[in-house]
Amino acid sequence: MEDAEAPQRKGPVRISRKNQITLPVALLRKIGLRPGDVVDIADEDGRIVISRHRSRFEGVVGTVPGFTDAVDVESSRDSWQ
Repeated sequence: MEDAEAPQRKGPVRISRKNQITLPVALLRKIGLRPGDVVDIADEDGRIVISRHRSRFEGVVGTVPGFTDAVDVESSRDSWQ
């Protein structure tokens, strides 16, 4: 069980020669990000803001009949004729 109130690392982080930084894993877990997730990066008033990428279709999937995450095109092909 993770402590939701675990102390968060604050302070300076060094940027590597490849322009990379390491984000604290506790912070990533707190906001629900995992390795491989896609994020958006923006400049807001001189701050770098990292947020979870939201697909423009995310709110639509499941609301329109036949519009789902995965479609087996081969099995659906017969119904198109």
